[in-house]
Amino acid sequence: MRGAYGGPFMLQDQNGKTVTDEDYHGKYVLLTFGYGSCGDVCPTMLQTMARVMDLLGDKAEQMQPLFISLDPQRDTPARLKEMMAAFHPKLIGLTGPEPYVAAAARKFRIKYEKVPGKDGDYSIDHTAVVFLMGPNGAFLERFAHSVPADAMANRIARRMDDAPKPEAAKDEKKSQ
Repeated sequence: MRGAYGGPFMLQDQNGKTVTDEDYHGKYVLLTFGYGSCGDVCPTMLQTMARVMDLLGDKAEQMQPLFISLDPQRDTPARLKEMMAAFHPKLIGLTGPEPYVAAAARKFRIKYEKVPGKDGDYSIDHTAVVFLMGPNGAFLERFAHSVPADAMANRIARRMDDAPKPEAAKDEKKSQ
C-alpha cells in the first residue's frame, strides 16, 4: 500500500509513448488532473505548478510535473504537448483510453463527471488538487488548488531538504 493516494497507472504521454507511474520513480512528482478545455481552475493549477518549478530553482531538477487529462476524447497527445509547453518546459501531459484514465483517477480519489453543455459541447466537473509524490512513488502531500505557489514550493523544498539522502541511507545500513 502506497498511502492514501496514488498507485500504479499506465497512460500515454504527450509524445504518444506508453508510460507507467514507475517511469517517474527516482524523482518527486507534482501531479494534477484536469482537462484542456477548462476555462479557469485547470489553467490556474498548471500556472501554479509552473511557478512552483521556477521557485524551486535547482531543486526542480529532482521534480517531474504531470497533468493527467480527464478528457481523452479532446485531449490528444498532440494537444497536450502544445498545452503543456505553454505552461512549463518540464510539464508532461498524460492521457489514454477512458478506462485507464478512470483507473488512475480512482487511485488518486479524483471524482469527475462530464456535464453536457450547448451544441454537444461539455465541461468536466472534477476534484481540483495537486499531489506531491515521493521518488519511490509514495504519496507525500495533497495541496488544495487554492494554495499559492510560494507556499507550495516552500513546503516541497522543506520535504526535499528533510528527506534522507541516498548516500546517508546506504551508510546507515552499512553501520548496522
